[in-house]
Formats: sequence, C-alpha cells, structure tokens
Amino acid sequence: MDASQDDDLDRHRGYTSVGASPSKAIKFLAAMGFHLRSDPSTLNFKGDTVLNDDFVVARYSHDSAVFDYIPPLGQSFSNQLLLYVCLSGSIVLRSTTGSASLKPLDIALVQLEEFRGAVCESSTAGMFIIYRSTEASKHYEMLAGPSNVVYLRILKAAAFSLLQDLPDRLQPGFTQIQRGLEEIAKATTIGAYLYTDADIDSLRKVYVRGLALIRSMATDVNTSIESIAQDLQVSRSYLLRAFKSQGTTPSVELRKARLHVAKRLLEEGTSTHEAAVTAGFGSPRNLKRALQLDN
Repeated sequence: MDASQDDDLDRHRGYTSVGASPSKAIKFLAAMGFHLRSDPSTLNFKGDTVLNDDFVVARYSHDSAVFDYIPPLGQSFSNQLLLYVCLSGSIVLRSTTGSASLKPLDIALVQLEEFRGAVCESSTAGMFIIYRSTEASKHYEMLAGPSNVVYLRILKAAAFSLLQDLPDRLQPGFTQIQRGLEEIAKATTIGAYLYTDADIDSLRKVYVRGLALIRSMATDVNTSIESIAQDLQVSRSYLLRAFKSQGTTPSVELRKARLHVAKRLLEEGTSTHEAAVTAGFGSPRNLKRALQLDN
C-alpha cells in the first residue's frame, strides 16, 4: 500500500457498519470519496465495509441517489481497480471513458483514477471492491474486453485476504460481506454462460439468473418473488414457469438459501433472533416455521 494513503480512509480499517443516520452515512461515504449530490433525506443508506492493506470491500443498499467520486486528499490511485457488482435495482457508473448501466448480477471493472461517480434512479443494492495492491495492475493488463476470469480472480483474492485478516469477534455485517463474496463468485461463474450460449432456452436462462439472484440476495428481508421478477424484468408468472421447468419454485429456493445461512449462524452459537434477522427471515417465528418445513 502507498505510504501516502489518506489517514481519513485508514481510520476505518477493519469492519465498519453504517446506517444509523443520514448525516453519519454521508460523512462516512465522503471519507471514502463518494460525495452525495442529491437530496440526503431520501438516501436511506445502509452498508457494511471491511478495509485492510489491499482491499476495501463493501456491501450496501440505498434509495435513489447521485454520487460524485472525488479521491480523498493525499490518496494515491496508481494500480488501483474498482470492481462493482449490482445486486438489485439498477445503477449507472460514470468514468472518464464513458458510462456503464448495470442490472442485477452485472459487473463493471474500472481503473479507480478514471472513476467519476454513479447515478441511481431507484432503490438499489450492490457490492464494490477497491483493489489497492500493486498486484492490481497485473489483473488489469490481462483484460481483453469483459472477462469473468479476471473478475473471479479479484473476488477470490479479496475473499482470501479477508479470511487472513479476521477480527477477534465476527460481527454480522462482516460475515454478510464474506458470504456475499462467495455468492457473487458463484453468480459470476453462472453469469459467464448467460449471454454466450444461444442454445439455452429463455426459461432456463431466467431460472439460472433467478437462482443466482436469490442466493445473492436471500439475506435481504425484502427479497421476494416479486422483487426477483422485477430485477429480471419478467412477469411473476414467467418466473414461476421458469422455476417449475426445473422442478422447483422461487419460494422454495429462497427458503433454502435463507436456511443455509441461518443454520450456519445457529451452529456458530448465534441466538435464534439474530440468526432469523441476519438470514432474512425477519423474525424467529418465520425461521422456526422454515426449520419445521425442512424436517
């Protein structure tokens, strides 16, 4: 890491959760270089961030917003990359070379020195990774157009880096980011085949993309059949048909994904209430009902 790395950024080393108030969220985002240019009262930002020597990894959600990206004072951007993954809704990323409009499971990679900001016209959720290592330039040099292989290398490197730098006590948000990285890596692997294989029928494509979205967004209590259909830009009935063609339903897969997270949390000694909320069930009652259906 460059010795000139900004102190205001480095004081957030480790795990940080933001969402207590608009003013605190805006101050934190500004420290990271993201300056809000729209009405702060409509931001409704919630996020979890992990920062170490090589990576900034964040998973967040917010309502409509416009951000300008201005590098924190004194921060070096040589050899740094920004990898952005849209999880729900849509967002437009701006850079000196153009813009990219992202939908769920779309990924964009840009050199940080070229990044200028983002525009979101409705609610969105996403993850971004800032790769700060001198090794980042090597990944960028291997790019020849969109490359899921490069994306997966960066995701794998970020996940490995976090696992080597765990805090003494894993907070829920930190765990969410780790699992988010795992699911995005899976979704990226699946997504590599979505647009290149013309032989896969449309129902199969909707099922594969829908399943990847469910696994990535299951821990969000607002994730539903309706929200998945909306993100995929298909009707609810078409989404149901796509999953029925594979012998399952979106509701069953959503319950399975949430149970997978909840069971891991319970095995780690997390309370039933915390496991239910973190896994996306919303309440212990809903979790207990899901566990009964699973037996």
